[in-house]
Formats: sequence, structure tokens, C-alpha cells
Amino acid sequence: MKPSRDSWKSLNAEVLRFLTDLDPYGLTPGAHDGAPAYEYDTEAIPIASILRRDGMVAAEQVDAVWQKWFGEPLTAVVGRERVDKLTAAI
Repeated sequence: MKPSRDSWKSLNAEVLRFLTDLDPYGLTPGAHDGAPAYEYDTEAIPIASILRRDGMVAAEQVDAVWQKWFGEPLTAVVGRERVDKLTAAI
């Protein structure tokens, strides 16, 4: 049985929240003078898909998503410790 659309939206929103809190590029998504609140949604979607499929997401998987969109792994931007904390939280 596939998860409901609402559970998918909820999962994606949660991943987006964690990425927004991390804010690796200092864009302050959702702030008055920052980027749009959904700034990291393009990256949240594949990460949420991995999480739904595998039940977890590894730092290497997050790095692969980041590499695709930004040309560099997330660990290169924020460090391995912060990426490990992110993957543990989500």
C-alpha cells in the first residue's frame, strides 16, 4: 500500500523544514528579506523520496542530491558533522 498523498506532503514538508533550518547558504528562507520559504524544496523532494523508500537517508545520499543541484556535496558546504546531524534528525 502506498503512503497517502497527505503523508507524502507531510514528509516532504518535514525534510524541507530541516533543510531550511540548516540553511547551508545563508539564504534565510521565509524571512522578510530572505529567499522564498520553499527555497530548498527542490532538494527536499528527492531526499524525502529516499527517506520514504529506505526508511532512512545517509549522508552520502544527501551529498549526491546536493551534488546534482549545486555541483558540490553538502558535506563540503557545512561539514560532515552537520550533515550527520541532519540525517539523524530526518
